[in-house]
Order: sequence, then structure tokens, then C-alpha cells
Amino acid sequence: MLPTGPRVLVTAALVLTSLTGCGTGSDEETGQGAGGLPVVPAEAGHVHGMALNAADGLLYLGTHGGTMLVQDDSISRVGDSTIDLMGFAAAGPDHFYASGHPGPGDDLPNPVGLIESTDGGETWSSLSLSGEVDFHTLGAAGDQVYGFGGELLTSANGEDWTPGADDVAPASLAVDPSDGDRVVATTEHGPTRSEDAGQTFTHLDGAPLLLFVAWPTADALWGVGVDGTVHLSSDAGQTWQARGAVDSPAAFAAGEDDTLAVATETQIVVSRDGGESFEAVAEITAAGH
Repeated sequence: MLPTGPRVLVTAALVLTSLTGCGTGSDEETGQGAGGLPVVPAEAGHVHGMALNAADGLLYLGTHGGTMLVQDDSISRVGDSTIDLMGFAAAGPDHFYASGHPGPGDDLPNPVGLIESTDGGETWSSLSLSGEVDFHTLGAAGDQVYGFGGELLTSANGEDWTPGADDVAPASLAVDPSDGDRVVATTEHGPTRSEDAGQTFTHLDGAPLLLFVAWPTADALWGVGVDGTVHLSSDAGQTWQARGAVDSPAAFAAGEDDTLAVATETQIVVSRDGGESFEAVAEITAAGH
């Protein structure tokens, strides 16, 4: 039996409140905004999660209306599903995990539990916890998955789950790609790290107060602070270096080549110099946040 008793984390609550008040958009349209940038389709609703796909280097969005792909002059749906992707995490090239709720035409239970795509979001298959769990926070590397939907659960294969520490309620999770037992979680008291697959956590003294974390390579753990400052740690979170900053971060992704992507309230911005500077690549309409 899965453990019960959800806990409330101030930071997580702020994030999830902003991300879960989803309204259904109308017909999908990809147009150009006032600045000539592509606009996230209204039916995407909120951008719940982001992933820089190692297979093609492109930015994928987990949204209220399914998976979206950001390209130079367009944002388009990936596949036919309209699953409301709450938790959304990349685990490898073309390999995504997600959770949430079925959309119109999706023959899945509600909530969907843990679902998996191995073709870059074109199709999704159910792995486990169908009809039982809605993970709002997911972290993954390869087959190792961590999820938080009121309590922390861990899995080495996406199917069999073990309760994790009961004193950690993460807003974001990042898994060491070289060691699936090592995971960093963001909390209201600062980031904390586990070396034993989420069973115990140790506070990272001196670390900045982070909202999001991403761990694309073993020596590059990225974080975005609650104040929007981007930070880099090359030693699994022991020390951090401040880079640039963004306004009002709502979702975050990092790639293997130091490319970073952040969704703000009004734009999606990308850095190609390790967070030193950012440029807007897409606009988010009022219907999308």
C-alpha cells in the first residue's frame, strides 16, 4: 500500500498553484506575436514542464494540452495526445516521463499515473499507478524515476515503487545522470540531496534558495533561484556559481551543451552561453499563464 498524508511546501504550493489553474483553450493556432516570435498555442494552457531533447537539441514543452515542440518560427503539437502533462521530465534522448490527466480523446484513466514516451512525445504508454497518482513533480535519468504527488516515491524501473523520505516535499527534482541513486530536491529551506535513492536527504549548506534544478551531465547541476538567478554547480551541489538571471521563472530545462531554457510569465527564453545571457524564442499569451 502506498503511504498517505500529503504535506504542503510553501515554495511548491506557489509553483503548483500557478501551474494547475488550467483553462481549456480553443483551436490550436501557432502564430507570430507582436515581436515576430512564435506564440505558444492557447490550447496549450500552462507550460508545466520543459525538456531539451538530447536526440535533436530541440525544446519540448509539457503543457495542459499535450506535448509541444518549439522551433525557430513555430510551435507545434507532437503526436495526437492532449494529455494534461503535469509532471514532465526527460530521461534520455527521445525518452520522456510524465504524469497528469487525460485530455479529450485520450483513452486513459484519471489521473494517468506514470506514463512514458520513447519517441520524443509522439506516443505515450502507461507504466504504473494508473488511476492512483498524479505526480506534479518528476525527476528521472534512464530508468530511475522520482515522483512527488503529495509524497515522494522512487522507482528503478518506472513500475515498482518505494516510498522515499517523508520529510521532503520537493518543488523540483534532478537526478544525477551518472548515478541514479543521487537526486537533488528543492525545498522551502533550500536544496537537499540524497545519495540513497531518496530514502534520506542532507541539506546542502550554503546553497542558494532554488526553485528549479536540472542535471543534464554529471558535472553540470543547474538551478534557478526563487529570485530568478541562474546557478551552476560542478560538484553535485556542494558549491554554486551565479550566472545571469530571468524574471518570474515558471519552468526550466537544461541541455548537455550548456543550453538553458526558462518559461516566464510571458515568454520562453533560451541561453546558449551557460546562463550568462538569454534571448526570447517564443511568446506566451495571456491565455497560457
